[in-house]
Amino acid sequence: MSEMREDAFVNIKEACMRLQERTRCENHVVIKMLNEVSQFYITQDEKNKI
Repeated sequence: MSEMREDAFVNIKEACMRLQERTRCENHVVIKMLNEVSQFYITQDEKNKI
């Protein structure tokens, strides 16, 4: 599980860096986007528990 988490972290970090390189967006934009993605998965998890 920890290897999977580490791989996911690296992949997400690299995707964020590519996004910033292409769009020149600031860190707060990336943070907002990551929060929205995590909220999506939280919501999906809550729906599956019902």
